[in-house]
Amino acid sequence: MLNPDQPLAEVVFVAFDTETTGTGAGTRLLEIAGSRFVGDELAGTFQTLIDPEQPIPPESTAIHNIDDAMVKGQDKAPDALRKFVQFAQGAVLVAHNASFDASMVGLELGRAKLPAPSMPILDSLKAARRSYPGSSHSLDTLIETAGLPRQDARHRALGDAELVRHLVRRLTEILGGDRVPLSKFVECAGGIDSFEKYLPQEPALPFALKLLSEAARTQSKVNLHLDTGGTKTLQKIVSPRLLYSWFGTDVLEAYCPDEGIVKTFRLDKISRVEKGASSGFLF
Repeated sequence: MLNPDQPLAEVVFVAFDTETTGTGAGTRLLEIAGSRFVGDELAGTFQTLIDPEQPIPPESTAIHNIDDAMVKGQDKAPDALRKFVQFAQGAVLVAHNASFDASMVGLELGRAKLPAPSMPILDSLKAARRSYPGSSHSLDTLIETAGLPRQDARHRALGDAELVRHLVRRLTEILGGDRVPLSKFVECAGGIDSFEKYLPQEPALPFALKLLSEAARTQSKVNLHLDTGGTKTLQKIVSPRLLYSWFGTDVLEAYCPDEGIVKTFRLDKISRVEKGASSGFLF
């Protein structure tokens, strides 16, 4: 249970960060890491690469330097998240732009049909906006404005988690020091967030797409009729996996047996769905 009166010096925090294959719908986790600390004392760290079960786009590798060879043979997301939750048990989580990291974890939990852990999450980005003047509050900018120690592994999960840990300490000083109650930090961070909030929820489906819901539950194949933007309609045989909304866009994740990968389809680009076993263009 969160104790709002607990002095910050006694709160167990875990600063955490994720690296991903991208930012759009269908994004997968590549890495999750955390730094566990109480006051100025670092109590331990956690870091694991994650096999996304799909190729990593080169533009993503250019940011975090994680490539396909590095994640081959690593834990899949469900096992990696179980280990992270065990590491973070009993702590208050903190992340920079926490809604993105929490949404990524929530999406992977939804894919694996796992329950959301109950630990509270605070957003250091929101807290930094209230505590430091200026137009940018990225971690790169805060290295200068908040005097954070530079990390060799910038844009890797543990390096960024360490930056968040040091940022929490700077914010604690601004708020009045270690004897300030946790409630003051929660207020500065804009309130408490949770993983449960980001578990994927199936959107309301029009009648023409109702079959997708049943197919996702039964793991059965369907024939998608896809709008290509021209006079042709593309048919695609898929096995639906998950239906959800990603920052305002309703999508379907489905396994494509002809390509051997999971792909993401916008629901507004699917004109209808039927049971069937043929693919190709219809005129």
